[in-house]
Amino acid sequence: MNNVEKEIQQFENSEQIYRISSVWKMKPLKIIQKIAIFITKMKHFSPIYRFKILNKNIFYLIRDRTSSFQYYLYSRLLENQPTRFGEIKYEAKLMNAIWWRLWSFLKSNQTVLLPADKFLFVWDVILMFVTIVNILYVPFQLSFDLGKEEIGNAYLLFSTLPSCIFLIELILNFFKGYYVRGILHTSKHDIFWHYVKGEFILDLTVVLPFIISWFGYSFANYLMLIRMTKVRRTMVVIEEISNFKEKTAVIYSLFCLIYSLLLISHFCACLFHYFAILEIDNGYSHTWLHQQGIYESDAFVKYFTSLYWVTITSMTVGYGDIVPVTTPEKILVTFMTFLVVGTFGYALGMIQSIFYKLAEQQNLNNAKLRLVSNHIKQRGLNTQLQFRVRKYIEYYLQFKQEEELDLDELMGQLNPKLKQEVQIAMYFSYFKKSKLLGSNLSDEILKKLCYCVHERTYAPEEFIIKKDDHPEKLYIVLSGKIKSVLLDRTIKRYVSGKLVCEREFFFQDQMQFDMVAQTFVQVAYINQNDFLNILQKDTRQYEKYRLILDGTQFGDNNNQIICEACSSHHQFKHCPLVFFRKNKNKVISIYNSSVDHERQMYMRQRKKRRFNSQLVKERAFEQFLEQNKTLAVVDNKLLIRLGLQRNDEDEASYPDQTSVHAPQLTPQNQLEQKFVFKNRITRQVSHRCLFAATSSGNNAQENQEDIQTQIFNSETNIDKVEEYDYYYPHYNITKVIKLINNQNIYSKVLDKIRGHKNRFAQYIARQIMYKIL
Repeated sequence: MNNVEKEIQQFENSEQIYRISSVWKMKPLKIIQKIAIFITKMKHFSPIYRFKILNKNIFYLIRDRTSSFQYYLYSRLLENQPTRFGEIKYEAKLMNAIWWRLWSFLKSNQTVLLPADKFLFVWDVILMFVTIVNILYVPFQLSFDLGKEEIGNAYLLFSTLPSCIFLIELILNFFKGYYVRGILHTSKHDIFWHYVKGEFILDLTVVLPFIISWFGYSFANYLMLIRMTKVRRTMVVIEEISNFKEKTAVIYSLFCLIYSLLLISHFCACLFHYFAILEIDNGYSHTWLHQQGIYESDAFVKYFTSLYWVTITSMTVGYGDIVPVTTPEKILVTFMTFLVVGTFGYALGMIQSIFYKLAEQQNLNNAKLRLVSNHIKQRGLNTQLQFRVRKYIEYYLQFKQEEELDLDELMGQLNPKLKQEVQIAMYFSYFKKSKLLGSNLSDEILKKLCYCVHERTYAPEEFIIKKDDHPEKLYIVLSGKIKSVLLDRTIKRYVSGKLVCEREFFFQDQMQFDMVAQTFVQVAYINQNDFLNILQKDTRQYEKYRLILDGTQFGDNNNQIICEACSSHHQFKHCPLVFFRKNKNKVISIYNSSVDHERQMYMRQRKKRRFNSQLVKERAFEQFLEQNKTLAVVDNKLLIRLGLQRNDEDEASYPDQTSVHAPQLTPQNQLEQKFVFKNRITRQVSHRCLFAATSSGNNAQENQEDIQTQIFNSETNIDKVEEYDYYYPHYNITKVIKLINNQNIYSKVLDKIRGHKNRFAQYIARQIMYKIL
């Protein structure tokens, strides 16, 4: 029988092995996948593993100010390995904490200057006047070759000071916020790259001559002519920030026009004189300077003569008193005449009608902006809010101008067949790329969904859908950006081509966060009713949809769900890396478990020493009485200093009295009182022995022997001044003197009461005295 059982067992084992091997041959990848998923789930139950897989984005979502991602990263407590450059940077941060805090403060958004700040307005006004003075000075200095020796302290005012201001302006531009498409950007990263890609090269060229002049190079002074471009930009910024009224805007435009005329005249006058100086350097002996006889004259005479010629020529008057002499001068005057006459004609002719024809819609928008600005100014809004509203409406009008035609109206003009083909071509690719729709629904269903798509536009910071709402629409971002926000924290950004509210729409779940338009967003959407109606027409597809929906809600099919934080297969609100998750099974098992605590017997080692010290105090008091100390000298303070403890039984037996009025006692009275104290000490010792006794009789006998030894040891050294407050305070003997004094007073009063004839009166007086004392 044993052999038969062994053979049967071997056959069963071989059959099991064959089944296992056949399963591995058929589905090896699926088995490995299941094992990997099981291992990952087991790891996620470990707090140490969950902590190690944290990254910078999850730290940003948690926003725990008491922790630092850099500390955990560079302490190698996380799985992410830091770079060598990052380690060097982190070590430098620890070594130079003060400078690093200063650098962090400069990088923060606290140092961002908003475009409508009063400081920037004052600074731009100063910059405009400095630029005007500098632009008038630079051509004059280059044309007439004025050095530091000739102009003296004016060189500091007209050259050095503007250069320093331009350098400061270059640095401040890295801290100025800016508007793009009506949205204010205050991120230092965005400000840096926006300025570098924009006007940084031009501003650097403006400051470059000042920097090069430190090294003694004078040719760079010609680069200062580029500063002429800053005037127009500064005037535009001042006009935007000031938000002038209509009359003030006309005056400001007139001022800019006059300044432009003066600048062109000044520049042409300096160029006309400088060209004559170049001719003389190249060997010409007779120029317009020689003809006018002012070659040796003062610089101001030459300048105003040149300015006079430019003004008369630009006005097309041409008196003919100053004319070009050489051929190069005639060529120069020809080009200057075209330039100056054209510019002056444009300026003096006031070609506003042409400008308004070219930009009629812009003028209409400006009128609307001015109307809105005057309205909100009358309401008492602050300058910053006025500027934000103006910028927003400005871009909104421009956006509406570009979107004049409605897409639904445009598509409605097409025939039905062509309209369906256009809609499929426009939206089918978005649905096909979707992980939920594209992988679970057929192409026919996706094409039918394209027929029900509509479009809509959202403004910046407008809520598309709020948290805890059921999304009734599936959105496709066509242009712009959408962000998901939870507790003022941006979770994820959706750009063009992405589907929004896809999981909540497909599984009919609540929104976990708010969806907000970050810029002007144009979206395409499909309603949930249209989606369900199309699915219900196809029985198989609807059954498949319900199967996926039920498997996700009531089963373990979480493959269709992806977390926005850690990209795992669970919802964001259930993410264990962002939110605290209690281990309920562990808590319940600990609560239901019973742990036996093994306690060890412990005998106090100081019990004997404490008991003996109290006997030493009592023995000291006996010696005190033997040294002829009277009770009149002994009071409560002295007894407490000696460490004698109180007795509650004596307090209950005798009245209390705080003062002592005892005469000089006789030796016989002292012996009686000494006997009373000995009896009290003996009662205290015997009473304490009851508490100090243990179950062992040998320990009690040893304690009694130690007591006797301590009592008869008269050579014990004791500090009579030290106070002992924590050893049997309820058996303190310090009230002995009070009890004796109260007894003496009580006996004297009783002697007087006994002489009274009425016994009832004696009884009442005795009770009253007892209560009082």
